[in-house]
Amino acid sequence: MTTPHHNRNSLQGSTIDVHNHVGCSIKNLARLEFPYAATVEGIVYRQRACGVDVSVVFPLAPDLYFEPTALIEGRMVPAANPLCPAPYAAENAMVLYEVYRFCPELRDRLLPFLCIHPGHAVAAQLKALRRLSSEYPIYGIKVSPILCQTPALALQQEGRPLMDFIAERGWPILFHTVCDRTEGYSYAEDIFRIIETYPGLRFCLAHCIGFNKALLDRADTAPNVWVDSSALKIQVDLACAQSPIVAGPKERIDADYSDHRLVMRALAEQYPNTIVWGSDTPAYAYVVRRRQSEEGTFEDFRLKGTYEDEKAALDILAPESRQRVSNTNTLNFLFGPQA
Repeated sequence: MTTPHHNRNSLQGSTIDVHNHVGCSIKNLARLEFPYAATVEGIVYRQRACGVDVSVVFPLAPDLYFEPTALIEGRMVPAANPLCPAPYAAENAMVLYEVYRFCPELRDRLLPFLCIHPGHAVAAQLKALRRLSSEYPIYGIKVSPILCQTPALALQQEGRPLMDFIAERGWPILFHTVCDRTEGYSYAEDIFRIIETYPGLRFCLAHCIGFNKALLDRADTAPNVWVDSSALKIQVDLACAQSPIVAGPKERIDADYSDHRLVMRALAEQYPNTIVWGSDTPAYAYVVRRRQSEEGTFEDFRLKGTYEDEKAALDILAPESRQRVSNTNTLNFLFGPQA
């Protein structure tokens, strides 16, 4: 592995956004859905406009390995002649190329993660990961089972060599996570099973785990688990709409859901050492039709937020709380808690 250009000391006091996507979704572009693309340069301009110092970045989608027509129909089928040898092989390389080759003047503002697919072409994924990690500094791993249309628990089975590879390197892992049992890919209880298998690794569960109090309490009691606030504005909109994607009124944390900023304040007060701030760039807005299960259940999303909305949720916090969720807790996730 190459030596990272950032460490706990160099990032001390920085405002860190832990959740940003880079690259292109062929599926979203072909279906005229939003968002469909982002670049590291664009992310840095958002940072500068909103007073953010550093962003964790990772690929937006694994599409180049899959058959385009099937993607557009909502299915992920490996292409007969794929454009890259494994899911995320090209997309991971492009994130690293953007940070270290194409925009090296911006690299101090960026912490690249790589993405893995839980089940497809595991040997080819490992080959690509080994090559990239030998050439470039890498800070962690992102897993989005829903975008891969593969259950997270595949990482306990055919994808286990990927987890073992990550464990050897001690990389932190950020998981897309939901509290909805009917979503067949990213259910939090399944991800907790993976966490229990790898107690020496650090995990972050995205999207407030749908505001589910029991799951947030469980994360809060685990010494190696954090929870990010990414796409908070539209998650709160889903709660107000009584969407099954997030916890129902009896299961969710106590907060004023009339204003996403107040929900952030409640999260930071109730879980001061667990919540980390992230924006979900560019998916703080989400206008797509998404397949939710192997049975072919689809859900339409028409959700609108902005980077400014996500930063406003951080800015409402008192200075000490803001420092914890955008720096101290984030550094503990990235590098491990201080002794």
